[in-house]
Amino acid sequence: MIQAPQAYTPVQQPQYRQQPQVNAVNIQIFDPKSFAQPQSAYDMPTQSVYTVPTQSVYTPAPQQAPVPVPPPVVNTQNVNPPAPPSVIPPQQPTQQAPVQQPAAPQAPEQAPAAPTIDTKAMAAEVNSSNLETAGAAIEKIADIAQHNPQQAKQLLDQELMESLLGVIAKDTTQLQDATPKQLELRQQLLEGKTLTPEETAEAQKISEKEMADRNKQYALFTVAILQDLLIKEFQAQNNVTPDIKDLPGMEQIVSTIKDSSSPMLRASGLAALAYNARPEYKPVMEEIFNLSKQDEDPNVRKVAEDGLTKLAGIQ
Repeated sequence: MIQAPQAYTPVQQPQYRQQPQVNAVNIQIFDPKSFAQPQSAYDMPTQSVYTVPTQSVYTPAPQQAPVPVPPPVVNTQNVNPPAPPSVIPPQQPTQQAPVQQPAAPQAPEQAPAAPTIDTKAMAAEVNSSNLETAGAAIEKIADIAQHNPQQAKQLLDQELMESLLGVIAKDTTQLQDATPKQLELRQQLLEGKTLTPEETAEAQKISEKEMADRNKQYALFTVAILQDLLIKEFQAQNNVTPDIKDLPGMEQIVSTIKDSSSPMLRASGLAALAYNARPEYKPVMEEIFNLSKQDEDPNVRKVAEDGLTKLAGIQ
């Protein structure tokens, strides 16, 4: 089971809307491990808009010519007078073993190239009007980004990033939400009451708005994972950390933290922000976490406190 960052753990409240566990995320804060395990195979891909070094860092060592072995030196000068004839038959000279020539160094076989990801098709799935299809595509992106380093760089694609940001920015306020009856049944489940099978099924039925907000949560964490990947690639190529304001998706994450009406999404935005905590980003992140400590929701305040704790431990 693939894990993801725990962004929001609701406290016991009479009117809290517990999201049913329908292909949902088991989130652990500040240490995202992707989402639920994808069920389908990956589609295979296109060229990234970011420049990624493609030349192998391995350069085979030049083959060295075998070292010539000098012939044995024979002393032709007769230093001592000839010995008298001997009755012992002379021994046959010992043959010299042939010199082994060193084998030429063999270059190691290069690993096969990673399969190409069709990022265009993947972005189309993220943009799908079918919320289940979109959610599964977002999970797939997060899974590849974290567990397939040979393919992950291909996900640094502008069209793919824009599709994720579109999910975050989508207005879900007009979508059908959970009914009062569903909320009542869910509260009874939280309290440990026994429900009929029909009532349990009704309580666990996820509404269109809940599913859309779940996809927003998935997209927030996936964007944070891709930001981390981009930061590391930028550092490797330029030996410097990019400015936090230049990270794609940072504006949408901060906007969610400040303006979302959903406490779950505000907390998810804070968790996504903290995922990329680095010394260079401490001043900006501390300001955002300190502001969120004043949030009306206790769970959001808890996530903000955890973010500040994480920043304090960064040297």
